[in-house]
Amino acid sequence: MTGFRLAGVAVRLHFSFFAVLFLLIQLTGSDWALWGVFCCLIHELGHLTACAFCGARPQELHLEAGGMRIVPAPGLLSPVREALVLAAGPAANLLAAGLLLAGGAGRELPGQAAPAHLFLAGLNLLPLAPLDGGQLFSLLLEALLPPRPAARIAEGVHLLCFAALAACGLLLLRETGNFTLLLTLLCLAAG
Repeated sequence: MTGFRLAGVAVRLHFSFFAVLFLLIQLTGSDWALWGVFCCLIHELGHLTACAFCGARPQELHLEAGGMRIVPAPGLLSPVREALVLAAGPAANLLAAGLLLAGGAGRELPGQAAPAHLFLAGLNLLPLAPLDGGQLFSLLLEALLPPRPAARIAEGVHLLCFAALAACGLLLLRETGNFTLLLTLLCLAAG
């Protein structure tokens, strides 16, 4: 792992990030993976902007096999501010997709950037524990229920969603030979 500091935030570059990126580029034979990284950068920029708005500078930004991850600074945000920070990533992708489509560029850019933004926003809003949607779902449950039942429900929904996506990934692999959903789930499980 190597790293540097950017505006006071430690940026950590893990070998696994570049290994997965290289693997995707080689196996897909396209630049779609690079557009995916660009969409992830926009997504994380949304989170970072919301952090700045809430007065919560992140401690670290990790680029790893599962994508990009922000490590918050010590000190808790209120649940409302935490929800704002979590929702800002998918919102940034939705905004970028809308701007690309409104400008007519969504169909012309290599790799179909607008659909990639929409996919990333949709994926991150799923109620999977490590993703924004899973964390937002947990925050909602914690606001409505006692901690133990909230945690059990969140874990059950996470497992059901993960199983459904794994089944879809296996079907996609069998029907088209496309393995990227399974690879994404593997990276999420490892992260």
